[in-house]
Amino acid sequence: MRDRNEEDLVRALRGAADDAPEPVGDLPTAITERRRRRSHRRARSVLAAAAVLVVIGGGTAVARDVFPSGGGEGVSITGAAADPSSPVADPSEAAGKTPEVSVDPVAEVWPKAVSTIPAKAADGWKYRPITGLSATELLLTAESSFEKAGRLEVYDTAARKSTVLAEMPGPPGVKGYFVQGVEVGADSIAWWGETPNNRDEWADFWVVPRTGGTARQVGEVTGAQAHVERIGVTADFVFWSVRAGGVYRMPLTGGSPEYITGTDGLHLLSWPWAFDVANGREGEDWDRNQTKLFNLETGQTTAVNAPDGARGLRCGPAWCFGASGDESIVQRTDGSDRRTLPGLSNMMEHTPLAGRFAFFSLSGVTGRDAAGEEIEDAHAPLAAVYDPVTGRTAGVGKRNPSGGGGIGTGTSSSPTSIIYWDEDRRQVEECKVEDVSSVPASPRDPAPTGKTRVCSTTEKGGGKELTVVNLLAVPPTE
Repeated sequence: MRDRNEEDLVRALRGAADDAPEPVGDLPTAITERRRRRSHRRARSVLAAAAVLVVIGGGTAVARDVFPSGGGEGVSITGAAADPSSPVADPSEAAGKTPEVSVDPVAEVWPKAVSTIPAKAADGWKYRPITGLSATELLLTAESSFEKAGRLEVYDTAARKSTVLAEMPGPPGVKGYFVQGVEVGADSIAWWGETPNNRDEWADFWVVPRTGGTARQVGEVTGAQAHVERIGVTADFVFWSVRAGGVYRMPLTGGSPEYITGTDGLHLLSWPWAFDVANGREGEDWDRNQTKLFNLETGQTTAVNAPDGARGLRCGPAWCFGASGDESIVQRTDGSDRRTLPGLSNMMEHTPLAGRFAFFSLSGVTGRDAAGEEIEDAHAPLAAVYDPVTGRTAGVGKRNPSGGGGIGTGTSSSPTSIIYWDEDRRQVEECKVEDVSSVPASPRDPAPTGKTRVCSTTEKGGGKELTVVNLLAVPPTE
């Protein structure tokens, strides 16, 4: 088995960065801000820094020896832990055996949830999945250029047909406008937009009936109110929380924004729920535990019972996921049904997908030959989805033969129900020998001489179909 080291990580990170298209604009700080705000919306490159070792054999991956921070002794889920009602075995009782957790292919675990869709619309615009509308309906944006959403479409996976729901126009006279998070309500679909490549503190909100039609602008906000992180929509209002905390609303008929009393420090999760930790991956809130859920519709507060030593605990209305030591944990909001997931430690999303599922990255791939010895194996999932209801773990994504690969989650404002990837896209490492003088060096160092081997990683192929996992197609008891 080949060890992953810092050189592997650097090469993977450099390749992913080199291959990412740049947004329009020339302000480095604005570009950095846009990337920060939209990092959760892009298809991710799952790199060698991920923390789970996977073993392939007989079509089933096995997660083993987890190192969530790149070091330390790891433990994994035993067979008993697959049953939510069973206690997790003490790893000290494993009698020297390598603990492991089964990761079956998603097409075997939830076959009705897996489908393929075109990667592009008939006019060549690229599709980007948002979330599921039902077990067979996927909400998509069609992009004329990178992240430039111009149309909402619904793809029916049963009929294998796409229907245009609405155009997504920009406000007249506003340059550099980009649609941000899209949110599905009971009656309407809403989204917000901004001009991320300049320093304007400005955002606007749009709405269209869920059945389709002509989108209309609800209103605009400026200043601190424009630091939008997530939105929600009801029959009468669009709601949003800001990065500093606090929730606002604006009538769908237009009007002035209104701050909702009692929401200081709260952040939208998914209407009508708000919680007391910031959304996103940056900042000091990352390791903080969520302590409550607040229902914006009823005013009811639900306390979260976090165990001692927990960190980064995030809860939906029913399930919570977090970490304790080197292990991941799952529980209900009141602390019941608590168990550890030591074979799955590197969470890609903190809050539960579709309110129920945890999402982990996988790396360090080996397989077994006919004699049962471990060998290098590229045919393994990039990530895993864990279902606390059944205790099953499904592998998603496709790993490149050279390692790594790409996988994405839907771009809805609230936690999505969609995971997707391009089966045919691959990462290719290309190397060439260059004069070492062409490589940037510190002016304080002596001028380098001789030759050096320079490698870069690019993505090739793909672009025809996307494989999509819609978690709304997973039955509530399966």
